[in-house]
Order: sequence, then structure tokens, then C-alpha cells
Amino acid sequence: MLLKLLKDERPEYICFVRDSKALTHHHERYAAYKANRQRMPEDLQIQVPYIHEVVAALGIPMVEREGLEADDLIAGLAGTYGGAHEVVIVSGDKDLMQLVGAGVTVWDTLKDQRFDAAAVQEKYGVAPEYIADLLALMGDSSDNVPGVPGIGAKGALKLVGEWGHVENILAHADELSPPKARQALSDHAELARLSLELVRLDTGLDAGLSLEELAIKPQNKTRLAELFSELEFKGLLKDLGEEVPAAAPAAVSFEFGLPDDLSGPAGFYRVAGLGSALALDGACYVELEPAGLFDADRSLAPLDNPALSLSIHDVKALGVECIAARVFDSLLAAYCLDAEAGAQSLEQLAASHLNTELASLKDLTGTGRGQRTLAELGRQEVAAFLAAHAEALLRLRPVLETRLAQAGVAELYAGLELPLMGVLGSMERAGILLAPAVLKEMASEIDAQLVELETAIYALAGSEFNINSPQQLGKVLFEDLGLGTIKKTKTGFSTDSKVLSALAAEHELPARILEYRGLMKLKNTYVDTLPALADKQGRIHGRFNQAVTATGRISSSEPNLQNIPIRTELGRRIRAAFVAPPGYVLLSADYSQIELRILAHVSQDRALLEAFADEADIHTLTASEVFGLAPEEVSAAQRARAKTINFGIIYGMGPHKLSGELGISQKVAKTYIDNYLAKYPGVHAYIERVVEEARHTGYVTTLLGRRRSIAAINSRNFNEREAARRIAVNTPIQGSAADIIKLAMLRIQERLAGLKSRLILQVHDELVLEVCEQKLEQLKVELGWGPDWGAAH
Repeated sequence: MLLKLLKDERPEYICFVRDSKALTHHHERYAAYKANRQRMPEDLQIQVPYIHEVVAALGIPMVEREGLEADDLIAGLAGTYGGAHEVVIVSGDKDLMQLVGAGVTVWDTLKDQRFDAAAVQEKYGVAPEYIADLLALMGDSSDNVPGVPGIGAKGALKLVGEWGHVENILAHADELSPPKARQALSDHAELARLSLELVRLDTGLDAGLSLEELAIKPQNKTRLAELFSELEFKGLLKDLGEEVPAAAPAAVSFEFGLPDDLSGPAGFYRVAGLGSALALDGACYVELEPAGLFDADRSLAPLDNPALSLSIHDVKALGVECIAARVFDSLLAAYCLDAEAGAQSLEQLAASHLNTELASLKDLTGTGRGQRTLAELGRQEVAAFLAAHAEALLRLRPVLETRLAQAGVAELYAGLELPLMGVLGSMERAGILLAPAVLKEMASEIDAQLVELETAIYALAGSEFNINSPQQLGKVLFEDLGLGTIKKTKTGFSTDSKVLSALAAEHELPARILEYRGLMKLKNTYVDTLPALADKQGRIHGRFNQAVTATGRISSSEPNLQNIPIRTELGRRIRAAFVAPPGYVLLSADYSQIELRILAHVSQDRALLEAFADEADIHTLTASEVFGLAPEEVSAAQRARAKTINFGIIYGMGPHKLSGELGISQKVAKTYIDNYLAKYPGVHAYIERVVEEARHTGYVTTLLGRRRSIAAINSRNFNEREAARRIAVNTPIQGSAADIIKLAMLRIQERLAGLKSRLILQVHDELVLEVCEQKLEQLKVELGWGPDWGAAH
């Protein structure tokens, strides 16, 4: 099914979402949640790791967040991207039907049935926005959601059909019929509310995933062939077109010990109390100290030794990135070798570099109701598991070090990525102070604006309808108002942001819908969500993901602060909610047109270099050449178009893509591009040169030597080949910009020593620092600063 989906649908963005291994917020609210589920059959359990391996080899990003179910993450992703993109949820789970709407559909691949709002209504008898209410009343035996005793499926359908949402039903409990339903709701009102809380999905959840992180990656056909061969999937092997690997993963034999005598180097074994294992001549495991007695500072002290050499997988995740020991991080080393693969697990690296199969933690502890903690497992089991991982890590280090040198990225790893890991860890621990009162005030204002917009939208439409339903909106736009159809999907009229933007020229309603969606997204993603993420000191500690993007850019998650719009008033006000503590200011440093400057450098285009040397307005200059005007005659609209062309060239846009961005014909778009390349012949030569080099070598590099493989550059498939061409043009520029930002972070961190100041945020080409006011003058730079992030611009 998955292979067919990839072949037939050819998604640009995709993810495989998994349930958290830990108990979720639902269990905290209701201890019996899913308690009736049977343990997964053993013959099915052993298949799960293979599923994950196949998904990874197919290049599909896997997503899991502690304390959240897959449904929660899916809801967050649907809420984040449903307005601007066509989101398809591949599942047969009825709980997910509540997410249908605003560009979101559900596809049950087993029955090959796609659900838009009309299909949900037809199958379940209610619109998607009432699915949660229906399930709350009738209960859900699969998840052990109690529901309201005595109501049942038919009764729930009748109540929701007549009264709508659960709260409205409860508010009119005295008016319900039959009397049995009236009594049931009166007696079990809180149970109804609890059930609703258990089944309702929050589309405002910030999944912390950028589109770049969700982009499908190249398939690892070698690993797929190994897996299909092991599983005896001969038909799939034939389809893959790969030969069966000659050797199966090797079984490794080694000795490991369980020392009773801790008389080795003072405190050394005690570090294993962190739950790791020490790879020495063999491997060693020492149990954790009794709960509550572990002294992290004292036990980490032996690691604060520059003479000590450690091999660790994902140092930052362990929070030990600031120790003085010489550390080798296999996660970062593998990322420097293959950024396309993203963050690879130790199990994946052992399989691909050592031909060794390691059990995962999930293999050890199990999943679901039968899942056990490490404390519940036998000492021998845990020792064997951790010792095997430590031994593999010990063998992996020289292999990765050799391959780093062979690929010419050893300096990129040791001189940039490894030291940057410590900077990012410090930033995560520091966090940024939030002023929740600012967001509370904004929430009230946005609520009022949404009510006004709803009234205006209904007036323009001539009737009330569900604004969040693409199907109902499509009917209003294309049938009731008779606007021109621009794009259709398998489920009906498309109402994504591009379509609405194009329709805004014909009628006021699409523009109001876009405004409504923008407000809802900001409210759900940031205004209502951020306060709950702050710690007791009021600071938000996001994650800076170093080994995720294929270009080398740092991504942000939990929450994703990189997606806060800066060009809108509301976006700037959200930034103003991030403040400096008393006696400090926030300082913002932003590179000016860094990617265009890098383009000038790598292309050595004379006109572009002169423009930057003369501090000319690049976009006005481009507009004057493309449109045949004197610079002083260029209008604001023409400059904006030229800006799109400038950055479009960087991102490898052709006439088709540019025509869509500017709303012009492909013929006109081609004329714009031709005029641009005539003005900047060095850029034209650069594009031709880098694409040809990629075709010859199979990869491109950044200024600091970061490689990105582009196997599809020689594909027979036109779409794949063109996509690879765009990557070849863009990666050396965007990747070099990322490398320069990282290098700047390292140098700034060094210069901040003793200034009572620290880096706290990195957002694309911007760095945000928390600076002591008394030390501000010592920075001696022309930057923006202020009491909050908004004022720092």
C-alpha cells in the first residue's frame, strides 16, 4: 500500500506518525483510557521494527513526540498546514474524521475511500465538526472512552443532529427527548465532558515540524533490497530492480561484564548511572543508583577532563555537550556524510556502516499495555542491550571518521557542527522569556476580529456556511457566486491559498477567507498555545534541530518559532510577547540578503558584485532591467515582482513555477527570466555549471564543503529531474548561508564571554541575543535592540 501510494500520488511532503511510547495526557486525565486493549499478538510485534525500517529506507520522515498520540500530532499538522495546502490523512480511524475541512481529507486506503465533508456526513450522519461530539456521547470501545450510559449510537446521532455540540446539548438537558436521554445527560454530564475531552483532537497543537522537515527524501534502495530480501518479498525486490545483497547483517560476539567492584578510576563507572554503557576493551554496564540519590554534577565531574575521549550518539539530547572530554558524536558525523538521511538512529548507522543489526529500545521494552520500563526488566537483559549498543558505537567511530575524511567533510564536522552542538544546547537551556499578558490581550482582539469577519463573510456569501469546510466554501465560491474554477482535486473544488489569492481579484470574499484563515492559524498555533509551553520561570525552551534539514539549516520545534510571520502586524505583536528580563534587552542581528550575496560570490557576476559594492537596491536594479525602466521609474509592485524573480532564481524556479508565483502566463515568466539572465550572465553560467557538475558527480557542495547527494539529477522522469535541478541550483546557496550563520554563532558565543549576554534564538538568517544593558555598549555593533523581540527589529 505504501509503495503504491508513493508511486501513484508522488507526494512532495509526507510523514509517518507514531504513538508515543510513554503514557499520554489522555491517560493522566483518565487512567482507564485504552485499558481494555489486548496485548499485540507476538507475530505482529516482531513485524513493527521492520515497518519502521522500510519507512525510513523509503525516505519518509518518521514523527513521534513523548506524551502524544499519533492522532494528536496529525491534528497539529492538519491545523498548521491545512489552510495553505491540500492535506491527506491516510487512515481508516474514525476519530480523524473530525479533522476533515480547510483543505484536509481522510483517505481509507483499505477501502480506497476518500472522505471530504460530504462523505463524512453521508457515512456518519453528521458534519466533521460534530464527529467528536458524536463519539463522546456514544462512547468508543476501541479506546475505552466511556460515553454516556443509555444513549447509544442512534441516540447520540439524534441528539447531535438536533442540538449540535455536547455543551449545547447539556445546556438544554431539560428539553431533551425522550425522557431516558434527558435523565442520562442530567446524571452523567461530567462523563460526557470527560469523553469529549478524550476524543477531541486539538488542531492548534504545534507539532514543531517545518515543511522542509516533512519533505520526502531519496530512497535508500540498498537498504530496501536488504529488507525485502530478508522478508522474502521477491515481487517487491523485482519491482525495486536491485540485486539481493550478498551478505546478511552480521551477528557480533563480544564479552560484557557486570562489575560488582567499582574500584576502577574514581567515579568513572558511576557515570554509567545515567543509563548508558561504557565501551572499554569489551563493554560494561552499571545499574542506576537508587531513585532520588543520583548526583548528576558529582557523577559528571569525571567527564570534565580533556584527556578523556568519549563516543556518544546525539550528545545534545543527553545534555552533556559542555563537558571538557573529547567527544565524538555519531549522529552529527553521519549527518555530515548524508544530510538527506536526516537524524539517523544508532540502529540505522550500525546496519548501514557495520552491517550489524541492533535491537531498538522498543524491541527491548515492548509497546502498548505490555510495555515495561528499564527498571522492570532483568539486569541481564538491560546489560546485554546497552553493552551491544556501546560496543557498536565503539566500532562505528573509526568507520565514520575514515568516511568523513574520504568525503572531505572532516573539518565541517569537527570545526563547525560539533562545536555548534554545544552552542545550541546552551540556547535550549537558556530559553526565552514570555509575556503571556500580551498574548491574552491578543487572543481577545483576534476573537473579536473573527466574529466581525464571520459576519462580513456571511454577508458577502449571501448565506451562512461552515467557513472551515472546503466543500461548502467551494460551493459558495464556484456555484453560488459563479467565480471561475481554477483548480479541482479528487474531492471537488480546490480552495487552497493560491486559488483564493487568484480569486481575490474577482470578488472580495476570497480575500476575507484568507484573512480569516490567517487569524485562526496564528491564534491556534501561537497565541493560545505558547503560554502553556512556558516553564515556572516563564521561559520557553524550544528545540534547535541540528541534524534534520538536507541543506544544513537549523530547524526549530516545540515550538517552531521560525514560522512566526514578521511582515504582518499580528506577527510582529506575537514577537513582542517574547521579552527580556529586567536589566536586559533583546538584541536582533539579521544578515541582509545573505543568499543573494552568496549568489554574487559563487557566480562572480560582475553586475551583481558591483551592485552590492555600490550598496544599490538589488530588487530595484533587477526590476529596471527586467521591465526596461529607469530605476527611479520602478513602482513598489514592480520591485516586489523583481524580488520574487531574484529569489526565484536562487530556488531554481522555471517559467512554470514563476508564473504561478506572480500570477502571470508562462510566456511572460520566461521573458522575465531571460531578461534577468541577460542582465546577470554570470548567474546564468553558474546555474549551467552547477547543474552539469551535479550530473557528473551526483552531488553539490556548499562553500564550507557540505555535500548533498542528488541522485535524481539523471532520472529519466522529467519531474524528478527538474526537482533535482532546482535542488542543485539552490543547495550551494542556501546551504552556504546556513554554514555562515552557524560559523557566526560560534564566533559570537566566544565574544560574549564575560559580557553577561547569551544567544537565545536562531531564526533563519537572524540571531537573537539576551544582553545585559550595562554591557550593550561594549558590543560596538549597529544592531537593533529593545525590551522585546518585536522592538529589537
